[in-house]
Amino acid sequence: MDTAEPTTVGIINRENWIGALPAPVREAIEARMTRFTVAPGMPVKRAGEAATRIFQVETGFLSLIGLHVDGRQALITIYAAGNCFSETAMIVRREHNHTTIALTPAVVRQLERDDFWELYHRHPEIPEALCRKFAEAISRQMASREQRATQRLGQRIATMFANLAEHAGESVVGGETRILLPITQSNIADIFDVTRQSVHREVSHLKQLGIVDKRHGDWVVIDSERLRQICSY
Repeated sequence: MDTAEPTTVGIINRENWIGALPAPVREAIEARMTRFTVAPGMPVKRAGEAATRIFQVETGFLSLIGLHVDGRQALITIYAAGNCFSETAMIVRREHNHTTIALTPAVVRQLERDDFWELYHRHPEIPEALCRKFAEAISRQMASREQRATQRLGQRIATMFANLAEHAGESVVGGETRILLPITQSNIADIFDVTRQSVHREVSHLKQLGIVDKRHGDWVVIDSERLRQICSY
């Protein structure tokens, strides 16, 4: 967990600004962090709580959850190993806007508020790294809006499956990839702000083409090459 990946558009990315810091600074942060484990469905932080620490995923996957006006939960994004979160709320001294819940068994690191600010002021590399993170987050938002405006829903869903397979996939017999996350069609509809019926239509088309399938509750990418071709149309 010691490298940073470039900005990508997808439901999962492994942005890791702490890992990209010079070794002495990174080690100073990690020395102050403590670990805890979370079981699937358990919250790491809740909307409305004060931001008293920042977090980093060590292993497993967490989901960032928002709320519709009618009270329904909506999946916003998924944090993978390396992802850091809650820095924005910490820096602007506000409550958390969203809830973060474990999708799988996970180990999470946390850095308490006083430790964060002491290190922030001691090491100029930290605010610089956070500026880059926030700039990249804005770039991802803009790229996502452009993708939504220029790509068909089927293409965006194909890109999502490719992203899931890359970051949360397990190779199985026959060259297929099993996605290790419990993603539903309702989750996909929330991500793209469309109806579940629209998602069902596009996913059914991918199934008919023999590109993806759902087996025993898990999504399986059958033909990665054809999936990539649809993503690039």
